Amino acid sequence: MPYTVGHPVQNPADFYGRHRQISRLYEIIGNPQAQSVTVLGLNRAGKTSFLRHVAQPTVMVRHLRHPEKMVMVYVDMASCKTPAYFYYRVLMQLKMALGQVNTGFLWKESLPDQTSIYDVEAYLCHFPDRRIVLLLDDFDQMSPDSFSRHFLTELRAMTSVTDYDLVCVTTSFTDLHYLGSQLGLPPTSPFFNIFFPVPLYLAELEMTAIDPLTSQPALQAGIPLSAEETQQIRRLAGTLPFLLQATAARWLYHKRLDSMPDPEVVLNQLVAELSPYFVDWWERFDRCQRQILAQLIAHRPISTQSFSQFTLGEAEHRLRQYGLIVDRGRRTAVNGEIFAAWLSRHFAPPLENEEPPVFTLNTAVTSAHQGTII
Repeated sequence: MPYTVGHPVQNPADFYGRHRQISRLYEIIGNPQAQSVTVLGLNRAGKTSFLRHVAQPTVMVRHLRHPEKMVMVYVDMASCKTPAYFYYRVLMQLKMALGQVNTGFLWKESLPDQTSIYDVEAYLCHFPDRRIVLLLDDFDQMSPDSFSRHFLTELRAMTSVTDYDLVCVTTSFTDLHYLGSQLGLPPTSPFFNIFFPVPLYLAELEMTAIDPLTSQPALQAGIPLSAEETQQIRRLAGTLPFLLQATAARWLYHKRLDSMPDPEVVLNQLVAELSPYFVDWWERFDRCQRQILAQLIAHRPISTQSFSQFTLGEAEHRLRQYGLIVDRGRRTAVNGEIFAAWLSRHFAPPLENEEPPVFTLNTAVTSAHQGTII
């Protein structure tokens, strides 16, 4: 299959768009006075692909004056069950990138299940001229049972010392203040001060990247798409790269069968097959975000009866940043017919004289068909 659907992109040539976010990230972490950065996006927004892409040497060369002085260390936080395992992973990757060193007779390296911040610091002190960038993927997947506010305090301490130079790039669905509250960190904690104040969002793809993303893989597979077909795919998927790739892959599957794909058939198949991902998004939205989406589907003005203007504005802003709602001329709409169709099929529209309810999914959707994307 020529499209990368779901799996992180490995080859830089297969990575499309995100030019603004990539440039901004390097500006922040490549600055002489660097700051840590948080990258926010939906699940399947391409956060892992983004981190792997910016760590590619060929990409670093294009954005940094001295790429040889920066060392990127990728860690999947969802796989780190304890802080000790996290520090062990970081230490092992540092050794692969920088080589073995003798930390001195005053410090004996700990066993893997007892590795701590001090093991990492004892190693990093040998490389004061390098900037270490910890790429912490799925940062909001840390278990509160194993990780506490003390771990976040240690991370902050690592970015504040003068013996070495270290910054963090985290990816998550939710912002760091919510994660901090889950781990018992007060909102005024100095931990948040190490991060650039505005997160980077991975939302909809740039218009200039959409056509290449959909047409080039098909062309390489020997099944070129017409301009009309590319437009149909975009109409169905919207501008989120995951949905574009899934739709293009399904379209190409039908086209391989020597038949012109039926857009309605493709839409119905993907509404069913992508339903588990949509359910995951929905369960992470707050009540106000859910109401906005439901009322857009019902083609009703967004009600101000249940929430204040400020709350509605914040919720709408977050949905825009995630790329789920976009402007279509003079109206605001759900991004893409597939996600819009999924929403419309799982809501009971409000009656004319009924107050806007807090919309919830039908029970059936929680056991959604676990389809295979072809």
